[in-house]
Amino acid sequence: MAPTNNALEVQLKSIGQAVEAVKAVKQFSQNVKPEETLNIKVSLAPKTRVEIAAVSSLIQYACHIVQSEKVHDVLLDFSQVKLPFTFPNKSIREILFANHESSIALELTSKDCRLTVFRKNNHDERDDWYENIKNWRKDLPNKFHLMLNELVENVPAHAQLPADKFCFTVGLLFSTKKLYYCVADNGVGLHGSLKEAIVPDAKDVASRACALHLTRAQVTSKGIERGHQGVGLFITSELATMNKGYLEILSGVQEYEQRDTTVTSVRGIAEWEGTMVHGAINLDQEFNYRRAMKLFAEPSTIIKDRFLVCQISLNVYGQRSLRTRELCEEIMHDLDIAAERSSKIILDFKDIEEISQAFHGFLRKFVTDHKKIRIMIMVPPDADDELKEDLGELNNLANENWVDVDDSSDSSNSS
Repeated sequence: MAPTNNALEVQLKSIGQAVEAVKAVKQFSQNVKPEETLNIKVSLAPKTRVEIAAVSSLIQYACHIVQSEKVHDVLLDFSQVKLPFTFPNKSIREILFANHESSIALELTSKDCRLTVFRKNNHDERDDWYENIKNWRKDLPNKFHLMLNELVENVPAHAQLPADKFCFTVGLLFSTKKLYYCVADNGVGLHGSLKEAIVPDAKDVASRACALHLTRAQVTSKGIERGHQGVGLFITSELATMNKGYLEILSGVQEYEQRDTTVTSVRGIAEWEGTMVHGAINLDQEFNYRRAMKLFAEPSTIIKDRFLVCQISLNVYGQRSLRTRELCEEIMHDLDIAAERSSKIILDFKDIEEISQAFHGFLRKFVTDHKKIRIMIMVPPDADDELKEDLGELNNLANENWVDVDDSSDSSNSS
């Protein structure tokens, strides 16, 4: 076996477990030679509970760097973490290249948890796997396996993984009246997939904050093929809203987050190579897959301002200077979508160094045109005087322009 002297300890913390854990592995592995083995020892910060998304993403990324020959092998040590299953005493290379025909490289199952690593694109075996999920537990929400089917089938349909690098990981965990789920791959990501989409509307948004678009009604990425309709993110988003659960989508340097009916946010993150979708559904709340499908067919019945707050971090576009007209128009398009969903919009300019006067003008018009939406602008403390002045002016305009709908209704009723 190759040398195993490259040791890394990854501590899982209470916030951003999955992204931060993989970020640490990615940075460290860049200094590991392709013929060497990486040892990863996982620990937990005090008063922190391990998330199935963190475990799934670590395993998936370890598989990715072995398959991509960035390192020879990876040894994962979870001995300091209380997992809901027993992780095998095998290296990632041993798991991935085991001498058996199954498309499933690893299947860990307990009363409360299932973690599966797929290593081949075999739809017959996945159909059997869906059936096993369906019959796993009596308290599994009705039709949950169909929602999971849409998310899982996104991988072979969109990730564009070659046969020798085909791999993705699915994690499911029952805990405290919730069902947590995670589907992670290291394919081309949302942007890469949308560029190849056969549906024009999907291709048009390939360079934008994709999750904002793909969770909208009547946005489909590839059309119907083998039970996969390309609407999985919309369905998952609507189910999370109905169920008062949460949904998080990570792809490239973008993260979309949605929590019950309170908040949606889009922000820039440390890069996740590929796409990871994870979230939770409440077992004591409504989970109506059929209703979500009907909403896709009849979007006019969707309540527009169903989220109290939409927070958009402008760093999601990967630029520190917001200057080009094309980029500014894309941002304004996304703001229009945010205005469809929320009665309050927070624009966070963290990491932004300058904006063009054209973009400043676009924002002024947006504020003026949306009097009934509460618009707040977060000015970064390290902004220069010019940017502070521009953003301060927009904040003042937003405060002066806003019409409180509730106050207006009360006034009209009293008169």
